[in-house]
Parts: sequence; structure tokens; C-alpha cells
Amino acid sequence: MITTDHDLDDAQISEPSRNPEERYFITALARGLEVLACFHFGDKVLSNQQIAERCGLPKSTVTRITFTLTKLGYLIQPESGGKYALGTATLALGSSMLARMDVRQLARPLMQELADFSGATLAIAVRDRLSMIYVEVSRSSAILALSLQVGSRMPLATSAIGRAYLARAPEQERKDILSRCQELDETAYTTLRQGIEKGLQDYRDFGCTTSFGDWQKDVNGIAIGFYPVGSTQAMAINCGGPSSSVSKEFLLTEVRPRLVALAERLEFSAIHSVMS
Repeated sequence: MITTDHDLDDAQISEPSRNPEERYFITALARGLEVLACFHFGDKVLSNQQIAERCGLPKSTVTRITFTLTKLGYLIQPESGGKYALGTATLALGSSMLARMDVRQLARPLMQELADFSGATLAIAVRDRLSMIYVEVSRSSAILALSLQVGSRMPLATSAIGRAYLARAPEQERKDILSRCQELDETAYTTLRQGIEKGLQDYRDFGCTTSFGDWQKDVNGIAIGFYPVGSTQAMAINCGGPSSSVSKEFLLTEVRPRLVALAERLEFSAIHSVMS
């Protein structure tokens, strides 16, 4: 099963605490990874100044990092002017990860069937620090369907898919996420904590999480967290669309039971495939 009332009643939202093993943390490596991660879906090129602003690092530090990453093939300079784009080395890393996500192949036809029924967009996402990143997307042919793509990012706190992930994640992971968020932005920490509470309550009320105008005022969505084959890392699947065509009532009454069944099938089928 995807979840139980007992599981949710026992779930706690703990205050963040520092990890005693932080002495092993390599700051230079972390900064390099932050630079790579600051490239968002739709970004073609970024300058050192833009990267510095996104990462909160001095431009001189970013200049050294981008030089090193370019030498290693993780960044390229496709045009004159000193701007950077992601290189093929990052593509190789991402491709290796996606190739291990067998659940996407199983989910694809099931997602498309529900997308066609609902006139909405379905997506599977994994967590990347303080956001969710889409790894599979199915859209209906409806004119007003959301046009999000693989690689699109969604906020943890206000999106249904982010709340679904947080509701299924272990308590320690929620604690670590809250700690990381509090270090960066106290206001965002409060929003994230409220998002966790909302997600847990939604699961108790509906068996899924919801976001009705919370992420964007004209977008409705519901989502469910699940664990794919052989993994202790949760994923989440959502269904959403413009509020003008995908109402709250339709999502909860018509789509919700189908999405629950889809998520349970992904989790159960994955477990069954390992046991057989």
C-alpha cells in the first residue's frame, strides 16, 4: 500500500539539527556542484555574474570553478563572451541515473491513459535539494494542459508533488531538508514547514496531497508519493492543470482514485518484479 493512517499519525515534524559528521564536508566540491545545479530548465547560457548571483558566491570564486568545470567537460563555452552552458559530461551523469529508473517505462502508458482521461498533465519527479525535478511527463491533447517538460523544477513547499514527496519521506530526511532550508532563508523555512504539515494532513483527509492555487493561483494539482523498485528513495507522481479546466472537485472525485491506483500499481509492480 502507498500509506496508512497509522503511518501518518506517527509522523512527526522535528526541528532541524546539525549533523555531527559535517567535518567531512568538502566546501570546494559542494560549490562546484552548486554551480552545475544552478542551470535551470530553459537556460541556454549563463555568465559568471549570473552564476554568482544564483549561488550566492563571489564572482572570483565562480570564475575559478567555471574554468575548472570547463576543463573537465562539465561546462562548455558555446559562444564568445564568456558565457557557459552545461557540457556533455553532465549529460552522461544524468543519462546514467535515468537509465536506472525502470519505473518510468512501466509508468509511461499508465500516465498517458490518465492524462487523456483527465485532460491534464501527469509527471513523476525526484527531489533535488529544495525542489522537485521532473523525470517523466505525460500530457493530454487539451489546449490548456500544462506545458512542463522533463527537467522542470517544482517547489517542495507549495506544489502538490513536493508535498507528496515530503509526506512519504522519512522523518530524518524531512529534518535534514528543514535544516538546510533554515540555513538559507528563514521565511522559506516557515513556508516549507507549513507545506509538510499540509501534505501530512492531506494524506489523512484524501490519501493524496493537494495544491489548489498554492503553487500558482490558476493551477490545481494532486499528487502521491511512492517508492520504486529496490530503492529507499521516494518519488512522487502528480496530476494537474489550469484551474479553469481542471477543478478541485474533479481532481478529488474523478482523478484521485485513479492516481492512487496508478501509484500503487507502480510500487506493487516494482516489488513484484523483484520477487519474481
